[in-house]
Amino acid sequence: MKLKLITLLFSLFTMNIVVSQNTSFFNDYHKLSFQFGLSKYSGNETSPLPNTLSYRFNNYTSPHFGFYYDALQTDNFNFKVGLSAVLVREIDEFFIDASQIPNEENASRDFGEILESEGTWRFNLPITAEYFVPTNSSNLIVNGSLILGYSEEFGNTENEYAVRVQESEDFTKLNSIYSRNTAPWYFNAQFGIGMYFPFEKWMLRANIYYNFALQNIYDGTFTFSNLAQSPDTSGDISFRGDSFGMEFSVYLKKKKKD
Repeated sequence: MKLKLITLLFSLFTMNIVVSQNTSFFNDYHKLSFQFGLSKYSGNETSPLPNTLSYRFNNYTSPHFGFYYDALQTDNFNFKVGLSAVLVREIDEFFIDASQIPNEENASRDFGEILESEGTWRFNLPITAEYFVPTNSSNLIVNGSLILGYSEEFGNTENEYAVRVQESEDFTKLNSIYSRNTAPWYFNAQFGIGMYFPFEKWMLRANIYYNFALQNIYDGTFTFSNLAQSPDTSGDISFRGDSFGMEFSVYLKKKKKD
């Protein structure tokens, strides 16, 4: 994925080179824009487990929204700062085979759950540089951002799930402890490709991007205990939090002075 994105960026950057792009069209629109989009988050890692057990954080898609302010334009560059919010979710998925549950003759099936939290908000301060690729017919841009973020939830979290078999006091237990590793400030880097579409009364910026998380969102440990066929089984779990997606920004056109 990362190699393909870098190759695409290079190809777009080098194709159809002509004269300098003029960014004067920005003068017709307000510098403040409203931004919204969707991000797909990924990057779960779990210690190897027997095929009778499974535990992981699931990938997820989240909305984000905020504002950009275009602070400075030159012939080929645009520099912007922003403020945005993104919803970070926690989706735990685990599985215990019936053969690992004590008194399995009383267990009619395997046991598995997907548990999803309501999510917590992260607040980002992106600083973005855009380069207008000189082409004949479009306002094509490549862009890069350094993002300073704040997570409203951090520290340690402990979860415990117990599987009880009917008519038995025995139970199998999964215990997990993990931290929100951004505690509370973090940095991300982002690279994208986009275009500006000027209209009569407004302008649209569309951008596709890949966001590199410079710290994991979650890091932790877990233990399955009281298993029927295996000793207590422990491991490490993490969620990187790299993301890719699309964002849109809407600009309003300035009123012409009489």
